[in-house]
Formats: sequence, structure tokens, C-alpha cells
Amino acid sequence: MTESSKSHSAASAAPSTAASAAKANRQAAKLRAALREREGRVQELERRLIALETSTTVQFGRLVAGAARNPRRRGTKLPRELYRLWKKRNIPSVAPTVRESDRLQLDHVDRPEDRLLVAQPYDGLIIAGVLGRDAAAELAGQAKVISLFPHDAKIALDTADADVLVVDAAAGEPGGPWAYLGTPGMYDRDRVLEEVRGLARERGLPLVLWGEAPPPTLAVLDWDAHATGFAQLAEAAAPDPAPAP
Repeated sequence: MTESSKSHSAASAAPSTAASAAKANRQAAKLRAALREREGRVQELERRLIALETSTTVQFGRLVAGAARNPRRRGTKLPRELYRLWKKRNIPSVAPTVRESDRLQLDHVDRPEDRLLVAQPYDGLIIAGVLGRDAAAELAGQAKVISLFPHDAKIALDTADADVLVVDAAAGEPGGPWAYLGTPGMYDRDRVLEEVRGLARERGLPLVLWGEAPPPTLAVLDWDAHATGFAQLAEAAAPDPAPAP
């Protein structure tokens, strides 16, 4: 091929390449715009979901449904929980915000307590837990487990139909959502745990430390029971017998 032919071919290919690049740029811009729009919609839906979960109507429905599902276990606690809900009725609600780091984690949150007046509701023990992977798998085979995560633990527990709060001694192992819980200096995890424990106390839920060899920072806390087996846990979560008339 002569030099003139090569130059002509190169000149013909140049406009084609430029047109392809411009088309690709336009497509990329459209995809970025669509992605931004979808992200905005997802964040708005998450804000509405958080607001719905913290609404008095939904919390009232869950409390009543939980008492109807298990009158022996939940019925005795219903008046106290309804009174606590009534006291909070006039507290101004703060518009929920969703940080990007939290929003990405919400995709992995599964709350089994999202059930209201369904057919054949769960009739066994319901555990709200700060759990490691092994403890969650072990307990899930014997009870209903509501896993709490650091970014929304208080909201999940406040709206959950739970019978007991369980904190796994191994929850702070690296790699899990509660990594480094109980490690000196990790104040954010300890602060969230203390808030969750305080909320459980308000609701009258037993606090149970699960597992062997807990770190000293967890062992020194006030617990209602320390369980290493499900039988011990079920006994600690059992409601006090009603006084004789």
C-alpha cells in the first residue's frame, strides 16, 4: 500500500473513531444521570421507610399483634409498652437522614419482625441480637432471630416484637458488623451497645450475654443472665409467672 493510500485510510478512520467516542460519552452521561436519579429515589424511599418504622401507628400495631400472637409471653408486657409509647406521642420527630455508608448496608438488613397479623405467626422465642456469624447461625435454628446492626440497632429494637436481647461474646470479632465491640478505644460500638441495652431495659426485655470467655469490657456489664446453651437462654427469657389472685 502506498503512502497516499495509508494517509487516506487514516483520514477516513479518524472521523469514525471520533463519532464513536462522542456516542460513548453521551451514553455514559445518560447512564450517570439515570444512576443519580435512581440513587435519589432509593434514599427518599429509605427515609420514608425509617419514618414509617418509627411511627406510633406501626409501633402500636406491632405491640398489639405481638401480644395477640403470644399472650402468655407478651400479654403481661403490653400495658407497660403501650404506656411507654403513649408517653412518647408528643415528642417531635426528627426527619431521618441516611448517610451513604449506612444506605449501602441497608440492603443486607433482614428484619423478621416485619410481620403484622399474618397467617400462622411465629410462636416461639424471638431474639433481638448483637451477634457474630456463628451465634446467629446457631440461634436461628432454634428461634426467630432479629439481627441488630450498629447503624440502625436502636430503630430495629424499638420497633421489634422481641422477647429478649442477646449480646454475643464473640460479636466483636473482626469481619462482622460489630467488629471490635468490647475492644478498648472503640467507643462508637460501645456507645451503641449501651443505648441498645438502655432501650431493652425500658421495654423490660431480659439482657443475656451469650457464649464463653467474653471480653472483660462485656463481662463487667450488668446482665440478667449468662447463657452458653439455648436451654439457659430460653429460661432467662421466660416471663415471670403472674401473681396469684
